[in-house]
Amino acid sequence: MSAVIGTQEWTANPTMIQATNTNGILAVGGMDASSTVLIQLRIVNLTQPGTVQIAAGQPHSALLYENGAVYSATGVSGTGTITVSTLTATKAEGTFTFSGINTTTKLQRNVTNGKFCVRFN
Repeated sequence: MSAVIGTQEWTANPTMIQATNTNGILAVGGMDASSTVLIQLRIVNLTQPGTVQIAAGQPHSALLYENGAVYSATGVSGTGTITVSTLTATKAEGTFTFSGINTTTKLQRNVTNGKFCVRFN
């Protein structure tokens, strides 16, 4: 799992990535080696590969936890897309881009060029 946060390259520690695909909900999360940056993705009603929008009225979400601050893209705030290119019983691959909003400070943080390739626990 990797991405660009603002202008900084980010890569999850391979031992700190978790993924589940249960009841049509795909959840993928990863934390970096310093344990200070976490990215979580959640797609609802996923039955086959495709692209979902993170926007008002949509159930999908993405979250960035960076140095104690939370930036979220949900059906309430922020925007983004998650594309799942491969989805099997044991594996998911895809890309993601989102703009998360911190609900306290109203600051926005952009996550681009995101990639994931995970196996399910």
